[in-house]
Amino acid sequence: MSTADAFVAVIRPNRPADRPVVENAEFVAMLWRMIRALEARTIEDPSLLPQVVALVKRLSEVKNVAIAANAERYAVDPRRGASMAECAAILGITKQSASAHRAHGVATMGERIDRAGAIRFAEAKREREAMAAAADHAVANLADYRARRAA
Repeated sequence: MSTADAFVAVIRPNRPADRPVVENAEFVAMLWRMIRALEARTIEDPSLLPQVVALVKRLSEVKNVAIAANAERYAVDPRRGASMAECAAILGITKQSASAHRAHGVATMGERIDRAGAIRFAEAKREREAMAAAADHAVANLADYRARRAA
């Protein structure tokens, strides 16, 4: 099994076979709405700022692993994925920049596969840990803000 296939196996959610498929455009539109809602919530509650930063880091991983996984699949069979050059073109970046993203993606996939091991819900655990760390950071750094609001 390739690294890309092993990684997808780690991150793919279990879905019942009879569950309707949500089209990619609808799914992305939902994420945009959720981000807008998060933005409004963060304005009202700045303690969410570390969560936003953690999400930005997480979304950066998506780009990197998508480039790496597609490049790996393309190398095996060009019908299975977009080439690194094609990923670069769609992002409007150079092949050299895409190569750097690919390297980060390969490292990220390897780390996350190693961390998951045989544990099916390792990704959810990793995400919960990141959320908890961001929340702890907010608590530690917004004491004055919380005190002003409580007064």
